[in-house]
Amino acid sequence: MLLRVNDISKSYKSRFGRTIREVLRETSLVLEKGEKIAVAGPSGSGKTTLLNLIGALDFPDQGEIIFNGKPLSGMTAKQLAGFRNREIGFIFQSHHLLPQLTLWENILVPVLPGNEPRKLVYRRAAELLKETGLWEIRHQKPGELSGGECQRTAVVRALINRPSLVLADEPTGSLDSENANMLIDLLVRLGTKEESAMVVVTHSMEIASGMDKIYNLGSGKLKRAVPGQGRKEQGAPEQDKDA
Repeated sequence: MLLRVNDISKSYKSRFGRTIREVLRETSLVLEKGEKIAVAGPSGSGKTTLLNLIGALDFPDQGEIIFNGKPLSGMTAKQLAGFRNREIGFIFQSHHLLPQLTLWENILVPVLPGNEPRKLVYRRAAELLKETGLWEIRHQKPGELSGGECQRTAVVRALINRPSLVLADEPTGSLDSENANMLIDLLVRLGTKEESAMVVVTHSMEIASGMDKIYNLGSGKLKRAVPGQGRKEQGAPEQDKDA
């Protein structure tokens, strides 16, 4: 097991401490190593909040998130920063590339804090860029690239450190349907090759159906979708806490 989310709750509060809106309520999830799931749900249902909690960008009001047998709540700020850089690859709806840097420089940003020999880092970056069709434009800056090229760059940046888990928040939201499908196919293919688990937040059931399992988030809780919708769904839904 890679990840266990145990009964987490999260509310947004006013500056006076009064609860304005409860986003997640005793939500649970189990994710195996290499497993790829989609989380669907209406806007405001808490999908981004869930990703932020799993990726240690925010913290639950109650409940626990356990990664590789270790609770995130027991980590110091320095340990959490190392965890995010080493274990998690983030992909957002907006690519968040640094405009002053080239494509090549942008994908190397996550590896700068590491101690891996530069020669090996450059070799891996080159391999990923060639596999994603970005090698020939590696010296261009984000303003000179198309939306699809920027998002492919974001995928490479997310995978450069060989993360155990990729968190993608509406990664195709700014793309047309053709580029969106190409990006998801690329993400799943590379994620499978790298043996990375994946949680993809999406409004698109077409995209969600490319994942191993599909969950719906509503009323603060995750529920398994009807079996057969995910690419590896079979049998009846598990009767555990995340179903």
